[in-house]
Amino acid sequence: EVARVLAFHGVDYLAVAYADEGLELRKAGIELPIMVLNTESSALKSMIKNKLEPEIYSLARLGELVDLLEASPAEEKVLIHLKLETGMHRLGFDEADLDELLQVLQQHSNIVVASVFSHLAAADDPAESDFTRVQIATFKRMSDKIASRLSYPFLRHIANSSGIERFPEAYFDMVRLGIGL
Repeated sequence: EVARVLAFHGVDYLAVAYADEGLELRKAGIELPIMVLNTESSALKSMIKNKLEPEIYSLARLGELVDLLEASPAEEKVLIHLKLETGMHRLGFDEADLDELLQVLQQHSNIVVASVFSHLAAADDPAESDFTRVQIATFKRMSDKIASRLSYPFLRHIANSSGIERFPEAYFDMVRLGIGL
């Protein structure tokens, strides 16, 4: 029901935690683009078949996608979302990985970057505002490098619910209202 209400009000994208949640939305007739934030290797094939868009956060995960597409090519281009490591220290491409990442993407035109994103680790804490601004600047620098090397545009997003409230400079092309819903 939430997805239907959001679609009615014109949201551009939905995001789910796991592929099975995205599959439920597809079965319910939701046609909006759906980003899957916790992409398990075992779910990649099903995600491609159902036009769910995986988060890719490492060269290893990108390699799994490349191998899958080489073994059984998709009929259409596969849209992905690149997660960048900007200071949260969980998942995401490090700045040192960008050249290799871009080289792989340039070699596989069937994989298209729909968005580049990161997560503000402490946007809700006023004592961490300087750290959050460093994250935003790091994200801008890294995503600018990706944009300079890809021949097509993509969305950029880093602002989570707290970021939306406190850091308008982090809006870029899209924001992610999660817990704020």
